[in-house]
Amino acid sequence: MHPRFEELVTSAGLSRIVSQLHDASIPAVGMTLEQQSAAQPLAASKLGGRPDLPSDCVWPTDKGRPLDFLLQINLAETHEYDSQRLLPAAGLLTFFYDLKDQPWGYDPADLNGFRVLYTPDLTALRSHEIPDEEFSLSESSILFHAMLTLPHYGSRAADSLMASAQLSDEESDSYFELPTQIEGLYSRPGGTGNHHLFGHSANVQGDMQLEAQLVTNGLYCGDPSGYEDPRRKTLEPGSDDWTLLLQLDSDDGADIMWGDCGMLYYWIHKDDLVHQRFENVWMTLQCY
Repeated sequence: MHPRFEELVTSAGLSRIVSQLHDASIPAVGMTLEQQSAAQPLAASKLGGRPDLPSDCVWPTDKGRPLDFLLQINLAETHEYDSQRLLPAAGLLTFFYDLKDQPWGYDPADLNGFRVLYTPDLTALRSHEIPDEEFSLSESSILFHAMLTLPHYGSRAADSLMASAQLSDEESDSYFELPTQIEGLYSRPGGTGNHHLFGHSANVQGDMQLEAQLVTNGLYCGDPSGYEDPRRKTLEPGSDDWTLLLQLDSDDGADIMWGDCGMLYYWIHKDDLVHQRFENVWMTLQCY
């Protein structure tokens, strides 16, 4: 817990619910992106550039086109900051996304438009060429740090907190900026984006956990039809089983932009996380 946590809570006029805010907080592994002029060492955590993958790796595709390399995370570099021990202590997570069409995640037909590969053994890695240089990202190194997150409006966790705390209208208005202020306590010099592994998602729009549950069970959520489908009633209880894996913000310093100053969010079912089935992620894009 940051020493200024309670100071910000008090400044927001929310001292009466400080214990509830402590209970609602979730630790995360913060990420700072720094653009590099030289290539990173093999298996180093980085955004963009060329990925490091096994020689026999099958590059993921969607609709006949290779997906684009987004970033890779060396888990040995995150281990000391992963206080919940949700990730393996070693190995490489490699994130791919269709940077050409940029699927939003609400259509079951687009579930192959993103992928995460887990490589436990790093001894046979080699740098791979990018299949489509037009959509390659400039290389940035990734530095990690521990941080704490609070529920943002638009999330199921925020709805639950608001209901249990019984906030007045004035208190609700005060809380709106608090999660961002708390996250700002952990910002590193030069960091220009709200990037992290795990923790609460900084929702730009609505509930992503319900969307994940419906879309991965075949319901289209690009209009009200999926939410109004009779199957929602039986599927919705499983929404809380989805955990944020990665939040990647728009970041001028790293030259990335998602929609109109939005974010990419990779979510994973808790059971898949436990069993290291990272290929079963669901991703969504939200923007302003």
